[in-house]
Amino acid sequence: MGHPATLVYNAGSGSWGDVESTSLDAFESSWRVNALGALAASQEVIPAMKAAGSGNIIFIGATASLRGGPQTAAFAPAKAAQRSLAESMARSLWPRGVHVSLLMIDAVVDLPSTRRNMPDKPDSYFLRPDDMAQTAVFLASQPPSAWTFEVTVRPFGEKW
Repeated sequence: MGHPATLVYNAGSGSWGDVESTSLDAFESSWRVNALGALAASQEVIPAMKAAGSGNIIFIGATASLRGGPQTAAFAPAKAAQRSLAESMARSLWPRGVHVSLLMIDAVVDLPSTRRNMPDKPDSYFLRPDDMAQTAVFLASQPPSAWTFEVTVRPFGEKW
């Protein structure tokens, strides 16, 4: 079957709440999915990618990792840990031909569950999964001599 060419770690979890209402269990759960899960998945593919001298690891991040909000006491720090992990991995793996990138999402992804929870939001509020996928393909198809570490994807209709 060959070596894994690309890992896309698209797992995210976090309960919404402020610092005072966030339980330690909720905080730890968010860290397990966002940071520890990213590490565990990466450790599964890194040896084969290094042996092949090529590969791509793409984490699906969130702009909450750069600027937390009042209701992201568990999610934002866990995504920040994931972002730091990606940066550390990128610096250690590039000499072996493995690119590590971060696809940052700055929107709510258009899924049936999010539509049910936000029925009053217009289409322009949501980011289409295809837009995320096309960006991931771009990150995975860069030539060995070029590298984009971080891309932020927003819906086109976002109001600035």
